[in-house]
Amino acid sequence: MKRVEAGRTGTVDLKNVETIRSVGLQHLALITHHEMVAQEQVRLGGPLSMVELSVTNGPVRHHATFEPAPSSVGQARRVLQEVLAEAGKADWADAASLAVSELVTNAVLHAHTTIELQIELGPDCLRVEVCDFNPVLPLERSYDMQATTGRGMALVAAMTSGCGVVSLGSRGKVVWFELAFHEPEQSEDELLAAWDDAADWDMQSIEPDEPEPPSVFSSVELLQVPAVLWLAARQHHDALLRELMLYLAEHADVGVDLAGADLARGTVSTSVIGALEQATIDGAGSVALPHGHPSPMPWIPQAVDLALAVPQEAGLAFAALQDALDAGERLAAADKLLVRPGLPEIVAVRDWVCEQIQSQLLGVPATPWPGTAQERFETSAHERSDPEWDLSAVLSTGRGVVAADDANRIIGISERLAAQLGWTVEELVGRRVVTLIPPVLREAHVAGFTRHLTTGEAHALGVPLTLPVLHADGHEILCRFLVERAAPRDRRAVYLAWIDPLEPATATGSVG
Repeated sequence: MKRVEAGRTGTVDLKNVETIRSVGLQHLALITHHEMVAQEQVRLGGPLSMVELSVTNGPVRHHATFEPAPSSVGQARRVLQEVLAEAGKADWADAASLAVSELVTNAVLHAHTTIELQIELGPDCLRVEVCDFNPVLPLERSYDMQATTGRGMALVAAMTSGCGVVSLGSRGKVVWFELAFHEPEQSEDELLAAWDDAADWDMQSIEPDEPEPPSVFSSVELLQVPAVLWLAARQHHDALLRELMLYLAEHADVGVDLAGADLARGTVSTSVIGALEQATIDGAGSVALPHGHPSPMPWIPQAVDLALAVPQEAGLAFAALQDALDAGERLAAADKLLVRPGLPEIVAVRDWVCEQIQSQLLGVPATPWPGTAQERFETSAHERSDPEWDLSAVLSTGRGVVAADDANRIIGISERLAAQLGWTVEELVGRRVVTLIPPVLREAHVAGFTRHLTTGEAHALGVPLTLPVLHADGHEILCRFLVERAAPRDRRAVYLAWIDPLEPATATGSVG
């Protein structure tokens, strides 16, 4: 059984390396104030600082200091691989390299401080600690097996003998993992079980000191923030920024301020989550989908108003967030990232948030979120080639069916269904699926589809549904649905929606 737990804190003098026993293994933690200051000065000085420490007749210890830069992920991985190779433990390099890459990636992306790598290698075990000087602890998230993000600590837990987090209060934190060389390699079933159980890992925290507030705040209002849409956008932003950071570790062709972007992302996300939690406590929530829909939409308000106290200098951070996400979207559209490009509504809601904050910091009045019932969302999409998939079955069938790609764009529709909805095939192909969705359901659809692309959740696939479809003249037709995912020859996904109207196409009015 794997050990996934919180560690114990202790003090280590860099001149006389003390060890702290924790469950039978040495635990190194750099936590004194003067050491923290000294190590931050290393970051400000610029170059990578390396220290190798060894103890006679005991574990070999290595210490390295890294910049909070994407290139540090590969540097940390190489340091660990060299240590293992020199000790004759190269067989464990794959698991250790994956784990240390995940820990350093998290530190670069979210801590924005100097990163300390501690390696302790004994005859039968390896312990690796990644220390940063940001007191904010990582948050556990649960994602589906197909997720392109959020599986980091699950991967670490599955590949190692134990892992955990030690909070050092206001002085930062240590994230660690261990490998025991005497343990047999796990079977595929054991790895998958460990993957699923990784949500059980916990953290022991020390209350951080209150940070000193910035000197100048400005009041910012975000009016009618679409709650469900923003939560889905938040997941997509997290995945995109993480993929972008990994890309930057190997490429120098994109210049973005990841630290500023992460600061802005966290500022809004924290406020939205706090407002939604309070609304839930107050009983102000609702479900955005019709009764009986299988997607587990949260019971939250459809929209919330936020009043934020934002540092005056934060405008640059929100501009950095836009720049970073735009760069990530371009790379995703070019298939250079694992994450898929964001849907137009996802891009629009983050642009609206960022631009509202930047403009209000300059004295411009707040304007509410304009909603997604706009023509531009029915026609705009990333410029991507069509998936490699044979549409002949869709075009020739006598049934009602529409095919859409992973950009939520209609790539084919049967002539019968197009006519029932008041369109021709040529008019609908190339438009987005939201063209056929009543405005009141569009944000929930975009949120659910985005969550599916980001996390792999697929609650509505293969489940018979009854939902309204929007006719070309604006009235709604109640229809029976069955949505399936096809398997194209390339990485792109294709979705088939078999649709049977339950009432004549000439009906008028709205089906609620």
